[in-house]
Amino acid sequence: MRTGVSYMGHHNPKHVKADMEDLKRLGCDDLLLAAQENDFAYMNGKLSFLPKIAKDRGMKPIVIFWGLLNLFGGGKSSQFLLGNPGAHQVCKDGSWHPEGCYNNPVCLEYTKQLISRTAQMGFEGYFIDEPTGIDCYCPSCRRKFEGMFSRPLEKALPEAVMNFRKKCVIDYIRDISEYTKNNHPQIETFCCLMPVDRAVWKDAAKVLTIDNLGTDIYWANEDNDVDEMRPLIKELAGFCKKEGKKHHQWLQAWGVKKGKEERIRAQGRILINEKPDALYVWAYEGQVGTNEACEDPACAWEAVCEILKKAKEING
Repeated sequence: MRTGVSYMGHHNPKHVKADMEDLKRLGCDDLLLAAQENDFAYMNGKLSFLPKIAKDRGMKPIVIFWGLLNLFGGGKSSQFLLGNPGAHQVCKDGSWHPEGCYNNPVCLEYTKQLISRTAQMGFEGYFIDEPTGIDCYCPSCRRKFEGMFSRPLEKALPEAVMNFRKKCVIDYIRDISEYTKNNHPQIETFCCLMPVDRAVWKDAAKVLTIDNLGTDIYWANEDNDVDEMRPLIKELAGFCKKEGKKHHQWLQAWGVKKGKEERIRAQGRILINEKPDALYVWAYEGQVGTNEACEDPACAWEAVCEILKKAKEING
């Protein structure tokens, strides 16, 4: 079982090296850098330095665009949308959302440019993080819907709109992963789809240019019986096996409330026992220093370290 941790990073290589040594001691195989648009524009040290530092310590550097276009996970601070207001999502009433629209060709082209930049920097994996359905009525969405169904999006029945949104998720995954493989075939492609997007797991597994598919059952603050994770894990693992994909799962170490740290251990034990191809943790040191930090980051990270070590002891 491969293990890895997401990392917010630092622009100073001195600090990056120290953190990579820490993860090396935990036996991590993969390093998943959460890169924001601001890192490309201004704080580019972690993008420039991290691939070599990670590889020198035996870890595969994988990049996640965290908060790209104010979508896809946290870190919502889009430099691109500041200069491209026409790339925003549009509400049904004509007002606009702060998020960008991944159906917009301008947004797609921008994403592809960033992928190529990270490939040239030495990253060996690209991670499509939590693509999900969007409630957008921008010109790109309207054109796409009308081209598929020959009627206006704003007048469509709710079921038709829902099915359209699901298809848009798959189209985005396919478009981005095909670009990556066609232009940078050495890059491993990953995608994480949330449990709320379970309806598209099967179709996502069929996308030929995705290598590794997973989900994130973030129940650390919930009261669900952790054994209820097993059917979800098995379902996605089955889709991946059928389509020849690797299968990964995420363990929560962000936003964990104080006193809930034992839930990290409980969920981690389930994940280890289910034996996905890779077990990843979001995020390094309980994401301390961010607005998504655990309430007791040190305690949460202690639980994570126990799970990561146990994963290697049991599954190698």
